[in-house]
Amino acid sequence: MYEKHKIYAKIFNVLRKFPQKNNKITLLTNKNHSFEANLEYIAKELDNRNKNGKDYEYKFIPKDSLSFANIRDFASSKYVFLVDNFFPLAFMNVEGMKWVQLWHGTGLFKKFGYDLLNDEDKKIMEMFAPKIDLVSVSSENVADIYARNFYVDKSKVKPFGVPRNDFYDEEHLSDAYLSELRESFEKDYPQLKGKKLVLYAPTFREDPKNNAVFEYFDIEKFLNELGDEYALAIRLHPNYKRFCDEEHNIDLDDLTSRYDIINFTGFKDEQKLL
Repeated sequence: MYEKHKIYAKIFNVLRKFPQKNNKITLLTNKNHSFEANLEYIAKELDNRNKNGKDYEYKFIPKDSLSFANIRDFASSKYVFLVDNFFPLAFMNVEGMKWVQLWHGTGLFKKFGYDLLNDEDKKIMEMFAPKIDLVSVSSENVADIYARNFYVDKSKVKPFGVPRNDFYDEEHLSDAYLSELRESFEKDYPQLKGKKLVLYAPTFREDPKNNAVFEYFDIEKFLNELGDEYALAIRLHPNYKRFCDEEHNIDLDDLTSRYDIINFTGFKDEQKLL
């Protein structure tokens, strides 16, 4: 079941015998690009530091890629940032490296990590979790739960914040920027002009019955109750299409043609959207 992970680790472990670069950083990406926001903000910070005299070398590497060139770059890195579980780590020699888990979500609105895994996957997580050096979280208040769900000692969980929330600085909360952002949205989505926007972004669970997202949300009632002053937008989870069965599948093209709804599912920059 874990043969691909073991093959990845074997290649990695051979390449680890070559010299490591202390200024080299791997940003380990997920196939769902919407998970990458935290990594992108790390990259922005590295760019800023490089402009101020530092010399960091970084590369975005897909975590599922068996490309020899990618694994070679990965193996020569000193630091690794990730936003999801990475099962090959269970079989990898990472002595001398530093691994930082940023995760791709925030808060405690649903189960995640260890709580969601089956018994076999839990065993693998118990093998790779001790190799994580740091888990960055939004608040000290959630440290105990993140420690449990990432199967790490609480001393490794630090409230350093969520990188993508760096977007919400004074510049991006200024009236001038918000006005410019609104104008940009209204240019791309004319139906938004003069309206208040309500975003419906249901979370995701692998059980198809939990993905019947419009069984819990009545579009017609929403539109009738709030009237023309509001516009409704929907953004489905990136895993929705992969796991949703035919019975619960949503045809967004059909929905947007029947109702005055804006489809933001493909909108990449969550921070601007929020």
